[in-house]
Amino acid sequence: MRKKLFDTTFGKLTVAYVFLGVIPLLLLSVLFFSRFTDSVRETMIRNYAQINGYFARNVGDIIESADDAMAELYEYETDLGESLAAVLKDTERSDGERALEVVNALNSVMSQSKHIASTRFVDFNGHIYSVYYNQEKTLRNDAEYYTQMSIIPKDRLRDLRVLGTTEESNICINTDDFIFVLVRNYMDTTSMNRAYNTALGTLFADINVDVLDDLVKKIGLEKGKLYICNPEESHYVYSQDRKDYLDGRNPLGKKVMAHLTDDEGYEKIDDNWIFYAKITGTEEYAVLALSDVEAMGYYFSNRTMMVVILLFSCIFLVLLYIIFSNRMTEPVRKVQEAMKQVENGQMDVRLEIDSHDEMEIIADGFNKMVERLNDYINQVYVARICQKDAELNALKMQIQPHYLYNTLDVIRMTALEENDETSAELLECLAHQLRYVMGEHTDCIVLQDELQALREYFVIMKVRYEDRIGLSIQVSDEDTQLYIPKLLLQPVVENAIRHGLREKDGEGTVAIRVERKEDFLEIVVMDDGVGMDEEQVRIMQESLDDPEIGKVDANGCLSVGMKNVYDRIKLNCGKEYGFRIESFLGVGTIVTYHLPVWEEPENVESSDRG
Repeated sequence: MRKKLFDTTFGKLTVAYVFLGVIPLLLLSVLFFSRFTDSVRETMIRNYAQINGYFARNVGDIIESADDAMAELYEYETDLGESLAAVLKDTERSDGERALEVVNALNSVMSQSKHIASTRFVDFNGHIYSVYYNQEKTLRNDAEYYTQMSIIPKDRLRDLRVLGTTEESNICINTDDFIFVLVRNYMDTTSMNRAYNTALGTLFADINVDVLDDLVKKIGLEKGKLYICNPEESHYVYSQDRKDYLDGRNPLGKKVMAHLTDDEGYEKIDDNWIFYAKITGTEEYAVLALSDVEAMGYYFSNRTMMVVILLFSCIFLVLLYIIFSNRMTEPVRKVQEAMKQVENGQMDVRLEIDSHDEMEIIADGFNKMVERLNDYINQVYVARICQKDAELNALKMQIQPHYLYNTLDVIRMTALEENDETSAELLECLAHQLRYVMGEHTDCIVLQDELQALREYFVIMKVRYEDRIGLSIQVSDEDTQLYIPKLLLQPVVENAIRHGLREKDGEGTVAIRVERKEDFLEIVVMDDGVGMDEEQVRIMQESLDDPEIGKVDANGCLSVGMKNVYDRIKLNCGKEYGFRIESFLGVGTIVTYHLPVWEEPENVESSDRG
C-alpha cells in the first residue's frame, strides 16, 4: 500500500515549510502591500489635489487682477470730472473726442494689471476702440465675435465671462500669440435701475496664454497635464498642448466634463485620475489629469522593489529548506537503501550515521537487527533447507523401490499365467519405467514425460488385467511443456487401478484431464471403479493433512505413494498447493491436483516452497 505524502519525512517538512514559512510571508506581504497602497494613494490624492488647488488659486488671482483692472472704467474721469458713462452718452461730443476719452480709459485699465495684453471696447452705438501694448498689432475688421455687445447673455449682463483660448491672429494682425479673453459689460451707473439693466458697452481684456505657461513651469509638474476648461460651454482656456486650441479637440472628453459639477474634488475615470477645482468668480475649472501609472508611479517603483525583496526572501527560504531537508532526510534515505539491500539478500550491510540524534539510535538498532537476522538464517533457515532436502531424498528413495516392486510383481504373475511373447513387450516397458524412475535425479520433469511414463505403465497394466482397463488423457500441446514434480501422477493412478478398477466387474477407465486456470494448474485423475464411502474419504484426507512427513495411518486406507506425493507437493510447491480426494460408492474416485504453473525449470528452484 502506497504511503501518503504526509506520512513521509519529506512531506511533513514540506507542510511545515509551506504553513510556517511561505504562507505567513505571503500573508504579511499582501497585508503590507494593501496598507502601503492605501497610504500611497492617499498621499498621491492629497499632493495632486494641492497642486491643482494651487494652480486654480493662481489662475483665479490672475483673472481677479484683470477683472479689478476692468472695473477701473467705473473710476475713470475726464479733466472736467465727467465719468466714462457721461462721455458715452454725450451726443454733443464728436467721435474723435469720445474716442480719445475711451482710449485713455482703456490705457488706465491696462495700467492696473500686468496680465492684460490688450483691450477692446464696443459702445452701445457700435463704435469699436482698441489699445495694444505692442503698437505693431492692429485690430482686424472681421473680428466680429470679439467686438460685439451681445456676447454676454441678457440674463447675466453684470457677470464676467471667460472666452476660450484662441490664436490672437483671429482678432488682430501681426501676431502669433495665443490669448484668452475676459469680457464684462460696462453698465450705465447714472441711475440704480440702469446699473442693473442697461449696458453702455462691452469691454474685452486679452490675456496672453504665456502667463499660464509661466505659472505651470513655476509649479514644476512632472507628470500629468493641467487644463482650464468650461464644462458648460465645452471650451478650453488653457491646455499644455496648444494643438487642442487649433484643432478644437476635447482632450478630457465628455465623460470628464460631466463630472465637473462640485467646486472641487477628484474622480478616477477609465484608469485616469481627474482632480478639479472651480476658479473663483468664473465658471471655469482647473483640471489636473494623469494616468493611474503616472499617479501611482512611486508606488509601482517601490512595489517592484518589494517584489524583488519578497522573491529573494522566498528563494532564500527555499534554499534553507532544501539544505535543512537534505540534512534531515539523508539518514532516512540511508536506512531505506540499507533495508533494500537486506531485502535483496545482502546481509553484510552496516549503517554509519553520526547525527547524534534519534537516527543514530535507529542505525545502531538496524545494525544489531541485521547481525541477529544473519545469525538466525545461518542457524535456522539453512538447517531447515538441509532437513527439507533430506526429507525429499527420503521420499524419493521410499517411492522408487515401492514402484519397482509392484511392477515386477505384475510381470511375474503375467509370465506365469500367459507364457507368451507378451513378456517381451512388458520387459521393454519395464526398462523404460526403470530408466524414467532410476534415471537423472531432478525435482521436476516436463509434463509430457510424466504422461508418457503413464502410457507405458498402462501397457503393463492392460496385459495384467486382460485389457479390462483403459487410459484417457486430455491435455493441450502447450500445457504438455509445463513442468511438474517428478512421479506426481503414477502413485495416484496405481491406487486407482488397485483399489478402484481391480475390484470392479467389467471394464474400467482412468481419465486424466489437464487444464491451466488463471493462476494455477489443475490436473484431474478420475476412475470409474468401485469408489469409497464418505468415512473412508474423510480418513484419507485427514491422513494427507497430517503435518508429519510420510506418515500413513494403520488401517491402510491411504497408500504410502499417495502420502508421499501429497507431502512432496507441499514441500516443493508451497503449502497452498496439493490435491483433494472425492469418491462415491459404485461411481468412482476423483483426485484433483492444484499445482503452480511452471513454464521453465528454473522457476521451480526459485519458487517459494513453503
